[in-house]
This record gives sequence, structure tokens and C-alpha cells, in this order.
Amino acid sequence: MFPSSGKTLPPPPPFKVASESRNEKPASNGGRGTDDALTVTRILEASDIPCCLVGISALIFYGAARDWEICIPTELVGKAAQLLQSEPHSAYYDLVEPWPYPSTSLLHTYHRFKGKGTNFYFILVPAQDVHIACEPSNITRSLRGLPYPKLNVFIQSCLDTRNETQLCDVVDGTNLSEQWGENLELEGFNDVEWAQDINKRGREFENGSFAHWAPFAWDAPRSRRDMWQSVVQTKKDRLDWTKPSDVFITQYRIIDDPDPWTVLSDDY
Repeated sequence: MFPSSGKTLPPPPPFKVASESRNEKPASNGGRGTDDALTVTRILEASDIPCCLVGISALIFYGAARDWEICIPTELVGKAAQLLQSEPHSAYYDLVEPWPYPSTSLLHTYHRFKGKGTNFYFILVPAQDVHIACEPSNITRSLRGLPYPKLNVFIQSCLDTRNETQLCDVVDGTNLSEQWGENLELEGFNDVEWAQDINKRGREFENGSFAHWAPFAWDAPRSRRDMWQSVVQTKKDRLDWTKPSDVFITQYRIIDDPDPWTVLSDDY
């Protein structure tokens, strides 16, 4: 089980309502925010706060496909949030209202920031909530320099949290073989105790105001090996008439395309 006991998350402090303006600049890289996210990760790392990009950002890096989701060691989330609200960084970022949309995660409970004068948003995600040990040995970098969890670390988190949608996306983005799964811990089941804790905190947040969004994680057990095999053995089944098999090898990969993380991109 992923260690989560003894790490109480500080509540987000009062936030500003994000200002919206027709004169607001788009985020960097044509609105993608990639270089903006790189700047934030460098601020954190310069203060000895390891971090890596998770959620949709990581899926794009590994070929699938955005508030940016920046994973922080759980015990350093408060330090990271305070750092970004202190000079000189507070001149560039505002703490704003939490994630406002129903989500099968705890995004609505986290610190959320906005670049001043731009439409760049990012969220600080506690590592325990994505079942990742956020430490340098588990991190790789894009050609642009952005930190991401190593592929085996990211996929293991999908299995441990029973995030089968994310698992499917990353498998189709990378076109991994069934044999590649021997790099993973496939014995046993997803972490049910972790999921129960996520659901409890999600339901109780702000006196149950978000309980109707539940569940926030799947707390029924499923074999990790079964999950892996069911996803990698059905890659072709996810092709449809818009993605013919003589062109696409998976729903996200064209035959003979290079691995996305080996190419410099405005997306990552």
C-alpha cells in the first residue's frame, strides 16, 4: 500500500477570484502553457521541492491526446504554496478558486494558481493522492526540460489507483507490448485502502459540499495483472473508422511515428 498516514494536508488559504480580461495574454506556446509550467517547476526545484507533471499533462507527454497538474511530495505542498505566494513569485502568480468542475479525483481540494495577466492555470497535487513517490530517481525530463514521472512509475500509479481510463490512454499513447509489463509490479490488487481514504476525504471536504461528486476513486479490488492484460490486448479494438488500421497502430499512434517524448514539442 502507498504510505499516506501521518501526512495531513494543509487547507488552501483564502484565494482570489481569477480576473478575466479580453486583454489577457494567452498562456505560452500558443496557449498551451508549456514554458509557463516549466518556469513553475524550476521555481519549486530551486527551493528543493521535487516535482513532476501528472494528469493530462503526463498523458500528452506519453502520446495520448488543461490546467497543468504539478505533483509535489505531500509534506512539501504547504511549502510550495507559500513559496509561490511570496516575493518575488507573488508578482507573477495568484492563488485562485479551486477546480470548479466535477472530477473523479480530489482536484477541487488542492491549491490552484493562475499566471497574472495570462490564462495559464496550474494545480499543486500531493504525491500521495496520485500514488507516486515524487523523488528525483522516479523523474524523467522532456527535451524542453519539464519533469515527468518515468513511464513505469506513471503506469504503476494507474494500476495501483485502478485508473483504467488513464491506463488505457497511456498504453495507446506509447503502444507498449504485454511483455513490457514485466517492468511493473503486476501481482496483487489495486490499493483499496488508498482509494477508501481518497473517497473519505473527498466526501468530507468542506462539510460534505462535494459529496455528490463521489466516487473519487475506485475502491473495489481488481487484479493488477488483469487490468494490464485487458488494456494491452485490446489496443486494436479501440480503433474505429476514423482511424484505419493501415494508418494507425493505436488510437493515438500513427504507424512508424517516433515516440512523442523523443520529439521537441510545444505540448511538453
